[in-house]
Amino acid sequence: MEKMLATLGNDIRKFRMEAGLSQEQLSSFCGMDRAQLSKIEKGTIIGVTFNTIAKIYDALGMKLVPVKEEVKNLDIHPFVKWAGGKTQLLEVIESHIPESFNRYFEPFVGGGALLFKLQPKAFSINDSNEELICVYKCLENNELFELLKKELLKHEENHSEEYYYQIREMDKLQGFNELPIYVRAGRLIYLNKACFNGLYRVNSKGYFNVPSGKKKTVNCFDKKTFDNLNLFFKNRKPVITSIDFEEAVKNAKAGDFVYFDPPYDTWEEKNSFTSYDKNAFGKDEQVRLAKVFKELSDKGVYVMLSNHNTKFINELYKGFHITVVHAKRMINSKADGRGEVEEVIITNYE
Repeated sequence: MEKMLATLGNDIRKFRMEAGLSQEQLSSFCGMDRAQLSKIEKGTIIGVTFNTIAKIYDALGMKLVPVKEEVKNLDIHPFVKWAGGKTQLLEVIESHIPESFNRYFEPFVGGGALLFKLQPKAFSINDSNEELICVYKCLENNELFELLKKELLKHEENHSEEYYYQIREMDKLQGFNELPIYVRAGRLIYLNKACFNGLYRVNSKGYFNVPSGKKKTVNCFDKKTFDNLNLFFKNRKPVITSIDFEEAVKNAKAGDFVYFDPPYDTWEEKNSFTSYDKNAFGKDEQVRLAKVFKELSDKGVYVMLSNHNTKFINELYKGFHITVVHAKRMINSKADGRGEVEEVIITNYE
């Protein structure tokens, strides 16, 4: 508080002198005692009110704008269950993050587990799933945020087996992509909470096709978590996009940090899940991603990537730092498709 008062007092003194006013003149304009103004400028007055400071700024022809307190260490976590989510590996991934960096980029943000763990001051997030990005955009905008909450409450109140399939079929309707983003965002969250095993899967035409989880009631969001997410996003002013991953990192500069968490390379002997959206992410895309990884590395950008520990991935990133980690696959349409798998964390730095 003392430091804040001292800074405020110094600013007032500087503005007063720039205006060519003496303490006597400014205090007269404000209708206050000169001795009080002197103490304010020295930062020694206790209990000064906002209205008093506002009068001083008004007399100086300036507008007093409340300073936004830095929001950090909020209790926030993913708002949906997402295939490939990194919640279980956060501590391991965090141990491989650069000690310091400038802007944070996550071109395959998904549920945002690492983003919410790091809570960077400046960041750009992206995902090919447009409905998911609708949610992030609603979290940043107060008006859309309130509309999203109302939409989710509507889904909770109307939930039933019949209602679930009615909402699921919405993406087949003409004009679906022109619906307000809070409607599309609310649909994604509701389906994620009400569907079988929290699985997000679309068919080749891009239509969501996961069956109902047969739940009697559905809780779409936790109010405290949602409010904290809104507070986090509106205080960071992030860049939020749904474009190609290569385009999403084109502005990354030396000293920035990019984390790639793409749809994973498939196991030849296992049924791997990669149906995040209608755009297949096959071997050619993995090769293109490795090319972007190397280009960013050459620019001096810190780069980290997660993927399956396959021979193909190890060959693509030969020469970089590769750490093998064990993770549990929690989301699959078949129980025997879940279990422990080997993943890799790849970085271009020690």
